[in-house]
Amino acid sequence: MAERILITGGSNGLGASLAALYRQRGAAVTVLDREAPQPAEEHEYIELDLGAVPDGTWPRMPGPFDIVICNAGISVSGDFIEIPDDAERDVMAVNFTGHMRLVKHLLRERLIAPGGRIAFICSATRFLSFPIALAYSASKGALDGFAQALESYLVKDGISVTRVYPGPMNTGHSRYYPGARTTGGRLPEQSAPGIVRAIDRRRRQVCPDPVSRFYCLADKFVPRMLARKAYKFYEDRMSSSCPNENSL
Repeated sequence: MAERILITGGSNGLGASLAALYRQRGAAVTVLDREAPQPAEEHEYIELDLGAVPDGTWPRMPGPFDIVICNAGISVSGDFIEIPDDAERDVMAVNFTGHMRLVKHLLRERLIAPGGRIAFICSATRFLSFPIALAYSASKGALDGFAQALESYLVKDGISVTRVYPGPMNTGHSRYYPGARTTGGRLPEQSAPGIVRAIDRRRRQVCPDPVSRFYCLADKFVPRMLARKAYKFYEDRMSSSCPNENSL
């Protein structure tokens, strides 16, 4: 029987690249997203805004899933005290609380197969948090902490948890949210194969690109250097006339 894969934010960016790899190996892929993947006929698509799901109204899903990838994410950047509260709430709702609620629903309804795998796309901001994107860093940090705690909770079920910390990536999903922004950096298809391998091997943590691996090492050995780098980046971006081009 073909593997069943569920990917949030699977219509664009990293999620789409992961979906394509799983489809190539014969898996049945279900995508949760605000827009349909292209070409749409290659995936089962469920329209869903992860940050705006009323209590108890999850759509019907074709589980049980062998692999669940919590990938959907948006960001908002700028001077922290000037960013609208609504924009920050959207970031937290999509990046963190939406995924926490989704996983709870899947477990309650037994939609994750025994011995399955759950992967959380966190961020290299775990090691280097930029002051220009405080809400994003906070949301991904919360997701990371939730995933770590969930790992212990799921030991009895044989379900593994993998935390992924990609560096800057060029994606486009965030354009649907007020004040949110797309990101610039590594192409998603460059990072996707390493992430798939890590999930297959049930690795607990993975930094899938050179930048994230550098930040991880630097955080261990030269954390003050990272703090200075983050502040310099913040100063440069805030003084720039075009501050919305790159993020983690």
